[in-house]
Amino acid sequence: MNVDRSPVWIGLADLLLCILSVVIVAVAPTKAKVDGVKPKAEFLITADWPVALDSDVDLWLVGPDKKPVFYGSREAGCVSLDRDSLGFSTSQITLDGSTAQSESNKETATIRCIAPGHYDIGVNLYSDRELAKGANAIPVRVEITGLNPQVTTLFAGNVALDQVGQTLNVASFDLTYDGQVKLTDPPLEPITHAYERAK
Repeated sequence: MNVDRSPVWIGLADLLLCILSVVIVAVAPTKAKVDGVKPKAEFLITADWPVALDSDVDLWLVGPDKKPVFYGSREAGCVSLDRDSLGFSTSQITLDGSTAQSESNKETATIRCIAPGHYDIGVNLYSDRELAKGANAIPVRVEITGLNPQVTTLFAGNVALDQVGQTLNVASFDLTYDGQVKLTDPPLEPITHAYERAK
C-alpha cells in the first residue's frame, strides 16, 4: 500500500521558506527613516526686508546645473529653498494661542553639498502693496554665509526694488572642489529672464 507523502513534503518546504524569510529579514541591513531630515548645510543664502513692508520678494539661485531654485522650483541638485516669505501673511508666528511678529521678512536657500561651479543670486519683487502707498523702493539685504568648519559671512549687500516684476542680480560666486568661494561680478541680464523665456 502506497502512502501519499506529498503533504509532508509541502509542509517541510513551507517550514524551510518560513525559516529562510526570518533569516533574510534578520540579516538584511535596516535603512534609517530620514523623511523630512535633510543633510547638513554647507552654505546659507538669505534675502530679508523690513517686516513692516507688505511685499513679496523672491530669492532666486541658479547653480552649475543652470536650473533655478525659487518659489516655483524649490529644489535642484543639492540647492533648496527652505523658506518662502510672502510678506505680512507669513510674518505672524502663532505660539500657544498668542501671536508674535517676525523681526523681518526672510527667504532662505541652502546649498547642502560642495557642488563646484558657478552660482548666481538674484531677488525679484513678485508682488507689493507698498509702492502704491507711496514707498520709493523695497530695501532688501542679501547675505551668503559659509557654515563649515565655522560660520562665516562671505557676502552681504543691499539692493532696492522699485517696481513689481523687477529682478536685480545681487551676487555671483564660483565654488571650488575644496569648498572655497570666490566672488565674481553678477551677470547683466536678470537671472529670471532665461526661465521666463522658457515658459
